[in-house]
Amino acid sequence: MVASRLRALTFAGLAATSAALAHGGATALADPRWGVPALAGAAIATAVLLAGWRLVAARGEQAAEASLPALILAMLVAQGAAHLVLLLSGVPAHGGATGSLALHLALAVIAAWLVHRIDRHTAETAARAVARATAERPEPQPRPAGLAEPRGACPAAVRGRAPPLTA
Repeated sequence: MVASRLRALTFAGLAATSAALAHGGATALADPRWGVPALAGAAIATAVLLAGWRLVAARGEQAAEASLPALILAMLVAQGAAHLVLLLSGVPAHGGATGSLALHLALAVIAAWLVHRIDRHTAETAARAVARATAERPEPQPRPAGLAEPRGACPAAVRGRAPPLTA
């Protein structure tokens, strides 16, 4: 559950970054309307890369990776949604080569690949942390020989017999 939410955060962040780069280009990042979404998205992805595995390991979750083709298709859809958000925030529509479909596709593939790599890093690092914590856990001590069989005043309770039924 945590891993899928982290993947969604990374995904949304890189979709915003790739859409801002596709529309404004690297030189337009000085404009806050382009730069803030791009840098915020990159910061979210970086935070997940650096600390996401700790959240997954703390929950003891087995994180599964998403497939790269599914991520590419979803990234194209997310980039379209980020495009709409940029337009709604007042960023003008692009023209010329900076917003070509080929550039959108290339940036979507790169962003999906980055999400896949961050996802894999999170799953592998969390699995190593959980394995290390399991290995460091002390083994339970065996019971002393004198406590192997319970002794009590009622030996019938030890055999598991119930009292007689009443009529």
